[in-house]
Order: sequence, then C-alpha cells, then structure tokens
Amino acid sequence: MDQRNESGSARRVGQKAVTTRPCAAAAPRKYLTLLLCGFLSVASSWFIVRALRTISYPYEWSTMDGYFLYYGSRLVNGLPIYFSYELLSMPFEYVPVYPAIIGILAKLFGLGVWYERAFSLACSLAVAALIGRVVFKTNRNLPSAFCAGLLFLAPGPLAVWHLVRGIDALAALLGLAAIALVAGANPDRMTWRVFVAAVLLVLAFYTKQTALFAAATVIAYLLSQRFRCGIVTGGAFAVACGLLFLLLQSITGGWFYENAFVTTSSNPFLLSLLMQLLRDFCLVLFAAIPVAAAQALRSVKRANTIWTYYFIFALLAALLAGKMGAALSYFIPLFTAVCINTGLWLGDTALYERRPRVFVASLVLLIIQALAFLRNPIPAPNEEDYQKARSVDAYIKERPGPILTERIDSFAVLNGRELSVEAVQLPFLVARRKYDPIHLINTIERKEFSLIIYSGVYFGGIPALKHAIFENYREIDRVPIGLFVGPMTFSVLAPGSAPLQTMSH
Repeated sequence: MDQRNESGSARRVGQKAVTTRPCAAAAPRKYLTLLLCGFLSVASSWFIVRALRTISYPYEWSTMDGYFLYYGSRLVNGLPIYFSYELLSMPFEYVPVYPAIIGILAKLFGLGVWYERAFSLACSLAVAALIGRVVFKTNRNLPSAFCAGLLFLAPGPLAVWHLVRGIDALAALLGLAAIALVAGANPDRMTWRVFVAAVLLVLAFYTKQTALFAAATVIAYLLSQRFRCGIVTGGAFAVACGLLFLLLQSITGGWFYENAFVTTSSNPFLLSLLMQLLRDFCLVLFAAIPVAAAQALRSVKRANTIWTYYFIFALLAALLAGKMGAALSYFIPLFTAVCINTGLWLGDTALYERRPRVFVASLVLLIIQALAFLRNPIPAPNEEDYQKARSVDAYIKERPGPILTERIDSFAVLNGRELSVEAVQLPFLVARRKYDPIHLINTIERKEFSLIIYSGVYFGGIPALKHAIFENYREIDRVPIGLFVGPMTFSVLAPGSAPLQTMSH
C-alpha cells in the first residue's frame, strides 16, 4: 500500500514537474516582451505629447504646410488645380483625394494648419491600431500585438513623418485596411470584403500613386489563393482607376495626367539619395528590420500569407525613395510591414521553443532599440521658433499685394495670398523646358511682388531667376525659421536695388 502511494505520488510529482517546465521556459520571453512593451509605450506616449504641441503651432513646421491647404481650398471652391504651366501659379502635382479632404476641413474650420496635422496624426494612430489588430487576429498574442502597434509610433525620426505627411499616412491607412480585409476573409465567402477592399484601394491610389503596391499585394495574394477572384479584382481595380482617370482628364482639359503623373515621375532617380534614406531607416530600426525580414522568410517557406506579399511589395515601394525630392515618408508602407512582421515574430511560440537563445537575444536587441527611441523624440516648436515665425509673418501682414515665397507656403496662404509658384518642381520644369522662367523673371523685374521670402534651395538652381531677384530686390532681414528638419535661413527681400554683396546668396 505504501509502495503504491509512493509510486503514485512520484508520478504526480513527475507530472507536475513536466507541466511546469514550459511555463518556466516561457518566463524570459514573457517578461522581456512586457519590458519591450513598456519602453515602447513610453516612447509612443512621448511622441503623442510632442505631436499635440506641434498641432497647436500656428506657423510653418513642414515645408508642405499650406501647400495642400491652398489647393484643397481651390478645389472645394470650384477653382482648377490642374492647368498649364504658362501662369505664375503652379498646378497641383498630386492626385486629388487628400487635398479634397483638407479643403473640406478648411471649409469647416477656416484657414489653418492645425487640422491637417491633427488629421495626419489621427491616420497614424489608426494605422497603429490596425497593425495591432492584424497581429492579434493572426497569433492571438496580446503583448506582441501591442508591441507591433506601438512600434509604429515610437521611433521619433520616423514617427515625425506621420505628423507632417498626412498624404502618406492616409494612403498607408487605406492600403493597409484593404489588405487586412482580404487577410481576414474566408476563401469561400469573401465577395463583400474583396469589393470593399477594391474601393479602398482605388481611394488609396487617388490619394497617392504609391498605393499601387498595396493593390499589387491584394491582387497577387488573391491570384495565389483563388485565381479567378484575383483576375476579377485586378480587372475591377484597373477599370475603376481608368474611368476616374478619364473623368479627371476630361474635367481638366487633359492636364491631370501631365500635372499629377508626368511632372513628379520625371524627377531624376538618385541612387545616392536612396542609399542615404535606406541607411537612415535601417539605423533607426536596426533590430526590428532583421527580425521582420526573418519572419517574412519563414512565412515564405511555410505558407505564403498576405503579409509576406505585403512585405515584398512594400520593400519595392521603398525603392521609389530614390526619386529627387523624396524623403523617409516613402518608407511608411515598409515601416508598417516591418511592424506587422515583428509582431508576428514576437508571438511565435513554436520559434521560441525551438531556438530560445536566438529569440531572447533578439528580444534584448529590440529592447535596446526601444531605449534608443527614448533618446530621439520627435522635434517640437520652442519659444524661439515662435518668435522667428512671428517676425516673418509680420513682414507679410505689413506688405499688401502679391508676395513670392520659397517653400514656406503657409505664411502666404494663411494671410490670404496666392501661391505664385510651387518651388520644388520649378528647376526640373525649367530644365525640361515645360516652364519658361521669363514669366516669373519679368514679374520680378517689374517689382510686382511686395515681398520675396528666399532661401535659395530651389530658386538658386535657376541662375537667371536668382540674378533677377537680387538685381531688383534688397535684403531687409535674414531669419532662421525653425522647421522639423532643423532651422532654415530665409532672406526677406523688398523692392529696391540690392548692394553688390547680397548677390552672393
């Protein structure tokens, strides 16, 4: 009897030991994941606090502030935004969904820059929430889902673009929502999901053309799962985009394609720029990128999920960052793919059980990466930025009549002035003989502008234009305006003969 009791208790003890081993083995992963989640939460909260400070800043913070506001206001007021290059006012260089939204907000709230930043932040928060939902729906692991969503908001050098590039944030949200709809669909009953996804993809494409890669993700995945459904979806997307294109071409007298597609696509491709931006992106996410890439490769070997396709096409989309004028905002789709795959990797219990040391080492690197995020928060305006911006704004208020600004559009728009030129594309348009700078030079020589705000970044690339400016205008002040990329010095010029030394700008 005693022998049986001893053997029975021994079995129970043995069983207990066996059942507790997995829990004990999972402890490092659990605690490290929670620690990572904590650091990412702090970094994300810091991003939101500083973003709210920036939203309330009433002056230029991004070189795109005021640009979409100006064309959006024209659009909702029934004025053209696509037209020829024979006027001082430059046509709009993007597709129309985003400016239409900003124009509607301008109708509701009046002229201002705060609601575009607020809308951009709302889109980014929605993307982060969607990333977390995608990860949780896939692996049912709540900590990994939180980490994935927070990772999208935590790194300051990347998260700042969520705030200042609402057009990219909205395009990413629409594209990701479409992919998530298809990812959660039953292969045998996915009709309504595919239909809604196709509508979202069309909207995303007419928000920014780079959303074409999100559409390619959905179509490629459907072709691999249900070939007929993939063909129908791809055809419907192409037909819808084509019909909208023909409608816009007709409304704009044929200028839509020239302005929104040809102009920006003709920018030169610079491999050095792509390498620089790719380096910056990889340095910020030095731990997450290898983890996400490893997860994508594992899913290729095991089963091609839609997120594998998304990672591949988002990587291809990032190559467009080599176009002149591109920035890290072009990496937002790839950033979302990295966040999703990192979250899927964090929730992979089987991988942890097979290679616990590699898993824990990678988690430690992700924690170190999160600590680095805390050291690099997004920039926010300070009191000096307010003072410098007020001084430039005061010059514009004091001088009625047309003004010429170089890449600080909001100062003109918020004071009710026309945008005479959109300076980014000007050197390229002149080089390709699509725009004759004599239109602008003649206006300058007649001293029709009551004020010119000049930095030389774009106007300086056209020698005849630069010469005309400093031949007919004199510098009355020089102001370093604080922008999120750092201070940029602008010369404030008024009509009058310039001293010879100012010609060296």
